[in-house]
Amino acid sequence: MDFQEALNYIENTGSSGIKPGTEVIKELLERLDNPEKGLNVIHVAGTNGKGSVCTYLECALNECGLKSGRYASPSVFRYLERIRLGGEDITEEDYAGAVSAVKAAAEGMEYKPTGFEAETAAALKYFADKKADVIIVECGMGGLEDATNVFDSPLACVITSVSMDHMAFLGDDPGKIAVNKAGIIKENTPVIISRMPHISCKGTDYDPAGILEREALARGGVCIRADEDIIPSDFENPLPGSYQKDNLNAALHTLEAVKERLCRLFPGKTITSDIFMKGISKAAWPGRYERICEDPVIIRDGAHNPAAAAALYDSLDNDGYLKEGVNIHLIMGVFKDKDYTEILRIMLPCADSFTAIDLPDTRRGLSADELVRVAGDVCDELGSSGRIAISKAGSLREALPRISSSEMSGPDHTGTADDSVLNSGPKDVYVVFGSLSLMQLFNS
Repeated sequence: MDFQEALNYIENTGSSGIKPGTEVIKELLERLDNPEKGLNVIHVAGTNGKGSVCTYLECALNECGLKSGRYASPSVFRYLERIRLGGEDITEEDYAGAVSAVKAAAEGMEYKPTGFEAETAAALKYFADKKADVIIVECGMGGLEDATNVFDSPLACVITSVSMDHMAFLGDDPGKIAVNKAGIIKENTPVIISRMPHISCKGTDYDPAGILEREALARGGVCIRADEDIIPSDFENPLPGSYQKDNLNAALHTLEAVKERLCRLFPGKTITSDIFMKGISKAAWPGRYERICEDPVIIRDGAHNPAAAAALYDSLDNDGYLKEGVNIHLIMGVFKDKDYTEILRIMLPCADSFTAIDLPDTRRGLSADELVRVAGDVCDELGSSGRIAISKAGSLREALPRISSSEMSGPDHTGTADDSVLNSGPKDVYVVFGSLSLMQLFNS
């Protein structure tokens, strides 16, 4: 099996039917001789912030000289970035080899694994074969029935900010969603709960962190609320955006919780808080409040639910680099199953213009025409009709000012190339948001 054949298998396996729960993935792993059993795992769930927390953890552990793995899906810029070891993406050859082993193991199973189940099993086999020291595993969705929920005794469980998303699968209120996320909690395991706001839903005030704490205690977990700020006062967070403070703080609480255990597991390594901070200072996480151009300012952020939109709004409001009186131009594409109306209610008050675009996945994406219509309705509701220019564009390239590629900064920026900046000035700020899949368009 070569790399393309492996991708085809992942895309098509399990298409005849899905069995909810973890029974299929556990049977598949058993057929692979349970590679997950020997792994030292930090398991991360949550609605927003999982990727950032995992990035901080990965950088900190790599800096200690540990061979740390990371599994997260879906990918944003490169397909193979979803499985990493020692800071490097898995190779096409290794990916094909791991998937080939999974395909062989799945032969004869009554229920074929889904693509996510198969890829999760392939990642765990790869980490076991490569003798990874520690792996960081990000839940795909939810927690209780997620295909990653197969670890009996992880080093730690981390739950980042919980909010309303994937309600059709996880529950229609924040309490139900928090309980689902808590499904990853294991007995006698440190459970780090990030700082997170209360959520009002259907006239009821929910405290997700409080719910998670009660669930942790009920399940026998060792609860650690990351409410105390343990970020060194002189440390400059390498990931921009005001919301990253809580993510960094949760990562630091996690590292402190597992530090002693790691020192016992790897006595030959120097594992200290200072080395953690040195590694974290090198962290980069493209697509999260990322400024990719300075004149005009272009910011991309994968915010795709109301809580993430509120965090984006707050980051714009508190961004000291943005001058007073700037014109903010929002560019948005979104999936149909997201609460795009509430996202617009949050974001439109800061906008001078709004442009809707289609997502690459037009089957799942909300059409630009419909997004324009909803944006107009929200403007009417907010009393801002006439103040905000609403339009649609045929592509992200069309929606953005034309920027020469040399003016882009940071990794993975090769799109929107042209020779000059048109119809924009130093007071113009373009904010691209609504879906992580939009981030890919900067490279096309």
